[in-house]
Amino acid sequence: MDDLRFSQYGLLAPREEPYLLSLDDIRSQFGSANHSRRNIFQGLSAAVDNMLSSSVERIVVGGSFVSLKKHPRDADIAWWFNNNINWQQLDDCFQQPHRRAARAKYLVDQKIDGLRECAYEMSHEYFLRSNTRMPADSQTVGIVLVTY
Repeated sequence: MDDLRFSQYGLLAPREEPYLLSLDDIRSQFGSANHSRRNIFQGLSAAVDNMLSSSVERIVVGGSFVSLKKHPRDADIAWWFNNNINWQQLDDCFQQPHRRAARAKYLVDQKIDGLRECAYEMSHEYFLRSNTRMPADSQTVGIVLVTY
């Protein structure tokens, strides 16, 4: 497990590469402090399990769930398309054009990257690396790559 660092605002400190954490690490660091965090982690864990069993190879977590915020609303995730994904096994809520279904079922706000060619700076994963609610010099934040 990577050593986590946080900004003065309680956000995961930015770095070039994502922090590498297993689901167990994510639970111990972010998913057990209170009822809302345990609920979000339970949904995130089930979502990640479904994605991994469907051959999704890259899932990153960002947003308030991977911060020191006491009561986040959900976990923000980005996952990457690959040609080996088993679309029949992947939960239908991850294949919807809107994100409400996955949030309702798993408490994750999710978006798929890699369906079309674009610069990394245009990806949802890259978007998770910013928090525009912070002062200009503190808008870049860290993300977590789920390891397995």
